Amino acid sequence: MGEFILVLDIGTTNIKAFLFDRKGIIISEARRRPQYIMEEPGQVEQDPKELWEMSKASIEEVLASKSLQAKDIECLAISTQRASFCMWNKKTGQLYSNIITWQDKRSAQYAKKLHKKLYFRMLRGIGKIARIFGSTKMLAASILQLITDYASVRTSFFIETHPDIKKEIKNPDTDIVWGQIDTWILWNLTEGRKHLTDFSNAASSACLDPFTLKWNKAIIGHMNIPTHILPKIIDTNGNFGVTRLFGKGEIPIRAIIADQQASLFGQCCFNYGDMKVTNGTGSFVDLNTGDKAYASKRKLYPLVAWRLDGETTYMLEGFSHNTGNIIDWIQSELHLIDHPSDSERLALSVDSTEGVYFLPTLTSGISFPYWDSTARGNLFGVNLSTKKEHIIRAVLEGICFRIKDFVEGIIEDTNIKVKRMKADGGVSENKFLLQFLSDILGLEIEHSKIPETTALGAAFVAGLKSGFWDSKQDLKSIRRVDKVYKSQMSEEERNKKYSFWKNIIHRSLNYNFE
Repeated sequence: MGEFILVLDIGTTNIKAFLFDRKGIIISEARRRPQYIMEEPGQVEQDPKELWEMSKASIEEVLASKSLQAKDIECLAISTQRASFCMWNKKTGQLYSNIITWQDKRSAQYAKKLHKKLYFRMLRGIGKIARIFGSTKMLAASILQLITDYASVRTSFFIETHPDIKKEIKNPDTDIVWGQIDTWILWNLTEGRKHLTDFSNAASSACLDPFTLKWNKAIIGHMNIPTHILPKIIDTNGNFGVTRLFGKGEIPIRAIIADQQASLFGQCCFNYGDMKVTNGTGSFVDLNTGDKAYASKRKLYPLVAWRLDGETTYMLEGFSHNTGNIIDWIQSELHLIDHPSDSERLALSVDSTEGVYFLPTLTSGISFPYWDSTARGNLFGVNLSTKKEHIIRAVLEGICFRIKDFVEGIIEDTNIKVKRMKADGGVSENKFLLQFLSDILGLEIEHSKIPETTALGAAFVAGLKSGFWDSKQDLKSIRRVDKVYKSQMSEEERNKKYSFWKNIIHRSLNYNFE
């Protein structure tokens, strides 16, 4: 048995490789920063070859740093950003596209056209029937959003705008295949032997039926995406083959899991009602709904958290695109701070915002539960006595208010009681933000002491499968808490602030500059 678990973690901005020991401690890490291709409006792509080469180089670096070879490694786990895909030839490796990331917006107008198709209009109409009969599956079908965040929409747009590829993939024997980043990296690690994905990544593409756990032929068929180009789906801790690229011996690949799902697992949110928030570039609120797929009446679609040894765990997720990038914006564009950490100090230097509120919707409008793509960021309540400290505090509070929107909405739609939330991600290092989040939610917030919870979660999944760790109880003993934040705000003040926040939201909807 090897002494370490190797994790490859491919995020939105960084590619990272880690070595974890049996205590869950990172003994070595390496990282690379891939470039984005943004040559036309809305384009946000990455070079698939660069992503693979950087992934391979990162793994080689961590192994070399400890003079290790394949035989010294227990197994490899992979976690990746979700919903970013490419297409290639499975025999030759020829690429037919770059990686079209989840941030790419070129399919926005196409998504609106899809939304108006008769089939999807009929699906939305089913929602009324679903509410009468209480059918979760019918409700889920009726609330599926056709937005650019989903790989299904961007894939359909790519196929429609590349007629040669559209024609070729109609052939069931075509060599053209499709995959998200996890599938592309796995295909390279196994030197073309494996074209697979796991259920967490498949669900995040919006191509999977979360109830049958099969590719949703009905929906993606109306998007002209043939299922024969898609990877085979196996358990999150399934047999993904081996890689023989790193010295003597081979490394078994024992887990592939999407990033937010990995973070949920890394926070040991194993049980029904467990909730976490990851505050990074954006904020992701995830609730473990156990073995039941919940569909929110306000358009949150059920996702697979993970499927381990044939048992499926589901989750609901609400997310905002604007968290860390807002703090970067007030630094680089508004010059209100010199470093992101300054935001904590300056927010704590004043007792309140003096009535200033900030709506952090600088990209893509506002999502759950308001769903208005026209909404813009707004700063309310400014007067001549307003200082930059008040604005900075309002920005951080605004991020917390949006998280509360998700938490309150998810709890209301599922009737699942939540007693405590776990927090991770770079922005969660901000002590003011987590204290205000605890205040406005009325919940205890556990801040993870381990910053790389996504990588840790992937390691946990693989290590449980391989026998590196014996049980989930072992994993809970490894997870460490930095601090528990407890609410210091009265319920009356909390309700008053949140009521004012919702008033501000409604003033910001239906924004039309023209």
